Amino acid sequence: MHKPRFYLVILLMGLILTAGGCGKAGDDASAVTGQPGGDSLAPVVGKGHKEPIVLEEEPVEEEAALPTGILVMIDNYEPARPQMGLDEADIVYEIIAEGGITRYMALYYTKAAPVIGPVRSARYYFVQLAKGMDLPYAHVGGSEDALAMIGSLRIKDINEISNAQKYFWQDPARRRPHSTYTSTDRLVEAVTNKQYAYKVPDLPPIGTEFTGPTLADGQLNLHYFAGRGGYQVQWIWDDDLGEGGRYRRYINGRAQSTADDVPTTADTIYVIAAQSKARNTDPVTSSVEIVGGGEALRIADNKVTKGTWKKESAERPFLIFDANDGLMTRKAGNTWIQVVDSLEDVSFGK
Repeated sequence: MHKPRFYLVILLMGLILTAGGCGKAGDDASAVTGQPGGDSLAPVVGKGHKEPIVLEEEPVEEEAALPTGILVMIDNYEPARPQMGLDEADIVYEIIAEGGITRYMALYYTKAAPVIGPVRSARYYFVQLAKGMDLPYAHVGGSEDALAMIGSLRIKDINEISNAQKYFWQDPARRRPHSTYTSTDRLVEAVTNKQYAYKVPDLPPIGTEFTGPTLADGQLNLHYFAGRGGYQVQWIWDDDLGEGGRYRRYINGRAQSTADDVPTTADTIYVIAAQSKARNTDPVTSSVEIVGGGEALRIADNKVTKGTWKKESAERPFLIFDANDGLMTRKAGNTWIQVVDSLEDVSFGK
């Protein structure tokens, strides 16, 4: 007698479950609409993607010195040199800021840094990178659009000017705005006090085998506004650095070291081509298309490997792929990610 009502209930439950499944699929699809480029360069992790990422080889695990990864903006204007803390960073991102001068964003996780700086202001494309990593982001103010984006993207913000002054200090031997410093201890304290969630950073996987054409003379040259007598970077292999050799960094032909005379070195260098241009703002700032995709190079063990990079949105991770769509590995140690306007700004050898 009650069977028709029972079957009706079953039918209605089935329709509800089906509708819920369709809604979920629609949410996944909408997460990737409107992204630059349209077609995928390679499978990536995250909402809306079901293909696994392939690694070049089995990754090597690293021990952590900090409970969370932390990002710090570091000044690279000439009066700010020599800096402190670059040698303890796992990854340093170098991107043009304005007037032919670059700025650094350093990521700390496996090593503590007792002194970091000079700490400088935010730019919107660094904010987009920070959001994709979901890590606390330390800086001293920022451009108008960067500060607006920090709010809209709900960045784990540590801003010396507006909300975190006690976690920084001023070096009286330096002139403002090149005088602000911090440390990983103070920044971890800031993260804890602000109740930001700890986050293990998604670092590029570590590998041990690197293939590709040999790097001519063991030297990589990066030209930032070189045609206007501007800023140039060289990385030159040095057999006497580290265990078996490392790349030594030079700015405009001069070897770079920290303020305590530690050579600035790298074990792996990625070169990323992302279009940039000056903007008519006051003061003048740059725009950099760090969301999208493009060409990439990896330099490790004096081998040059071609690849691609992709970042689908501010919320998505920045990923670098090899020619087979596998994640590019890196050597254990210090990694630098050099963002240039085009691979035409890159040359090799003396």
